[in-house]
Amino acid sequence: MWLKPLKVLKNVFGGISPRSDRKKMLSRLERILGYSFKEIRLLETALSHRSYINDNDKRGMDSNERLEFLGDSVLDMLVSEYLYRCFPTNTEGELTRKKSAIVSRSFLANKGKSLGLGDYILYAKEAFPSRNRGKSTIISNSLEAIIGAIYLDTGLKAAKKFVSRHFFDQDLADLGFDSLQEAKNRLLHYTQVHYRCQPHYQIVETKGPEHAKQFHCEVSVRGQVCGRGVGLNKKEAEKKAAQQALPLLPEIESINKT
Repeated sequence: MWLKPLKVLKNVFGGISPRSDRKKMLSRLERILGYSFKEIRLLETALSHRSYINDNDKRGMDSNERLEFLGDSVLDMLVSEYLYRCFPTNTEGELTRKKSAIVSRSFLANKGKSLGLGDYILYAKEAFPSRNRGKSTIISNSLEAIIGAIYLDTGLKAAKKFVSRHFFDQDLADLGFDSLQEAKNRLLHYTQVHYRCQPHYQIVETKGPEHAKQFHCEVSVRGQVCGRGVGLNKKEAEKKAAQQALPLLPEIESINKT
């Protein structure tokens, strides 16, 4: 008799059977994640860093690297589908930039920290002494491994529900996607294609006290001002100026042609 595909994958990826005290911790984490595992060993494996396996001589036990590999692919596919459906007018390049922001290590690490994963991951503490970057990588990898574990435990529908809950049920800004920076990127692309030049940004005025200054910026194309923006720093002001300029450029271009 042929084994079901998910059962085959579970056998291939293996797992660790947690002790009773550890199970209590994992139960708390399940409540935080909003998902209850049928096979808790998959969650334990997802939280087991290679340094822990090596340091404790856990022969025959898997680290979370293989689950991370699987979870990375599952997350990539789910995010791609989400962006494809939600942004029907975006080009391939625009969709790629959005996806890169959502699946970036920094976003995954921040999401993992907000879920408190650092309290549950098994790793050799001396392997990453006072190295926040190393710990952030461990957390981001563990989050991907958890997505892979959920996929193996129940299937794609459950993984999609988890990703939708923790990644998509919020504003794009919270996903690490900077819509203002996207406006600045689009303005640069537009001016290079249509005018063969780059936009020029200039801070024309600053207002307010030193601790709460407001920067006023103008962006011009070929000497013509086409957008203005105000921000708490120069970069924010430039981005807002670009955002205002974008919808005006086609109109300016048509005037220049007449």
